[in-house]
Amino acid sequence: IGLAEKAGLELSDGGVAVDASLQTSDPDIYAVGDIAAARHPLFGDRIRTEHWANALKQPAVAVAGVLGNPGSYDELPYFFTDQYDLGMEYVGHAPEYDSVVFRGDVGAREFTAFWLDKDARVLAGMNVNIWDGLDDIKALVRSGKTVDAARLADPEVPPAALL
Repeated sequence: IGLAEKAGLELSDGGVAVDASLQTSDPDIYAVGDIAAARHPLFGDRIRTEHWANALKQPAVAVAGVLGNPGSYDELPYFFTDQYDLGMEYVGHAPEYDSVVFRGDVGAREFTAFWLDKDARVLAGMNVNIWDGLDDIKALVRSGKTVDAARLADPEVPPAALL
């Protein structure tokens, strides 16, 4: 951060502020990885995600910009962890939300939690000890569509039916 500060770059959220193409406030400088607080095209917020997946995927977007072919980094924020007998995967961005809907068996610690906004759009989701639903969560988040919370909570309703 000190080097970025000395270079006069705009800072945000403990990192370097970048646009969706990962360009900083200096048009000749791009930032990627843990330090990049990127303006996300879906959410509109600057999001700084400290995860190795960004360090792997963001450079291709930055290099395209350097070569005069600017793109947009639109990967959804993603985290995972395994803690003893709990495995969790979280995808999306829900700094402000209206409700949380649970699908599955919370008591058995096998469920998905969905964070919804006031319009019942899925902002984020987290699988707990469920390993095959991440693509469904991503599709719901990216769709921006209003969902019926009761149907979202019902494991008998395929997530694709909510799109």
